[in-house]
Amino acid sequence: MQLQNTSLNLRNATSRPARVTRVAFAGLMAAGAFVSGCAVPARNVVPSGGDRVVVVVSGTANEPRAAVGDAVLAVLRDAANSGNVSQQGSGKSSVVLVSAADGGDRRSVVLTPRRADGSLEHGLSRPSLIDRNVASAVDAIGATAARKSGLDLLTGIADAVRGVAAGTLVVDSSGLSTGGAFDLRQVGWAADPAAVAGQLTAARQLPGLGGWHVVFTGLGSVAGPQPPLPTPARERLAAYWQAICRAAGAAACDVDQSRVPAEPSRATAATPVVPVPGVTSVTGPRGEVTTTVSDAALGFAGDSAVLSESAGDLLRSLAGSITAGRTSAPVTVRGFAADPPGSTDAGRRELAEQRARAVAGALTGAGVTQRVDATGTGTEPGVTAMTGGRFDEAAAARMRRVEITYQGPGPST
Repeated sequence: MQLQNTSLNLRNATSRPARVTRVAFAGLMAAGAFVSGCAVPARNVVPSGGDRVVVVVSGTANEPRAAVGDAVLAVLRDAANSGNVSQQGSGKSSVVLVSAADGGDRRSVVLTPRRADGSLEHGLSRPSLIDRNVASAVDAIGATAARKSGLDLLTGIADAVRGVAAGTLVVDSSGLSTGGAFDLRQVGWAADPAAVAGQLTAARQLPGLGGWHVVFTGLGSVAGPQPPLPTPARERLAAYWQAICRAAGAAACDVDQSRVPAEPSRATAATPVVPVPGVTSVTGPRGEVTTTVSDAALGFAGDSAVLSESAGDLLRSLAGSITAGRTSAPVTVRGFAADPPGSTDAGRRELAEQRARAVAGALTGAGVTQRVDATGTGTEPGVTAMTGGRFDEAAAARMRRVEITYQGPGPST
């Protein structure tokens, strides 16, 4: 595949060039859904001699609050246990370093339980102390929020690992980078991941990840005005970051696909939106969000009101944004249709309503507890796909859509 929009933003070199090495995909499978070459139990993911876990959090306003799923929890617990000389042979305290991707807060939380005299705790209280320490690390991750506009995730990763011995790196981010050398608004969704990584390598823009075991979590999780990602875009996003990770010399590059309940972002700095084919979101003055999804993105074919499997993923993501608003305000779903020759107003309205109901049902099934009202508008007054007696399919495609309006985390009416 040819590289689309090859004018990558190659400004502000932030790290030394990384060696491109063969990647050993050991995997980081642990109570969650990791995508990698092969799977091993989570207890094996802490590298020999590595008593550090680094977590870099983007925490922008276009993402839910940073959260930790079961798989990353397992990584933290295993790191806490690595201080036991019978495991890993380290005998040292394990520490998680939580770093904001925009160069903000950096916090350190000791994971390995120790007694008052400084010796390792191996008594009956050890499990509860590990629980307490891991909970403190999770709180630190959730409290991390961006203070600057935009997201330069490459620089954030480079800053997080600089000067730290290789261990386990958790990248807790939507991955929707809008600044620095990797700007998705310029790269788009059709570029070859290997070509993107090659350009970054040639421009000396990759972080030094030699020896690091990297796991991405939260890729594609969005909130606010950022449109949700259809399945193909999610897959391409993961492919971009895995290619970048491999080119940066990491020992393993995995993606945690487990989902966690979405909570409102703690960030207030505005963040640019990355355009998504077939999906747009607009936030109104009172915090109401209207997300418009094309029929193509929903997978409707012909006169069908059956959602595609990938549409289900998109709507589950949107449901997370809706529930994160923590409001009882109703959700409205409006369907729109085109006017091909031979169709009737009543027929178009009925099809549009059936499709709106399909979307409403999917949102409810994905956990939306508010009332969801579904209506079919058919074609809008004065809008037509007929031009000079001929049917314009491109115009019709723009007309066929579903609009979902809900109250976001901003002020309500």
